[in-house]
Amino acid sequence: MNLMEINYLKNKVENGSQLGSRFSFERNGYVYWSSVGLQKWVDAYKVYVDEIKEKNMAAEEYEREETNSFLSLDDALLFIELNTQCKLSDLIPCKGQKIFNPRFE
Repeated sequence: MNLMEINYLKNKVENGSQLGSRFSFERNGYVYWSSVGLQKWVDAYKVYVDEIKEKNMAAEEYEREETNSFLSLDDALLFIELNTQCKLSDLIPCKGQKIFNPRFE
């Protein structure tokens, strides 16, 4: 991502928008589905991540479902880059249905 795109994302988050992405990826021969969401909530930046094997979707058996809080937006973005399959360029403002509710951990 270029600096202008990163600044656009940061501006959206700082103004209260939830950014997110839902996507599939392959790991060890299995197709996974994942959701990643980012939102500023009170004085923290919250990142939600879930991952589920496609074959386990009907049973809703998630292999990963977590919400992490960060003191800085840069730390939250770095966490997404290093700990998820989501590219920052795929994060877009959520309209309508959100990825997660930031009130809950």
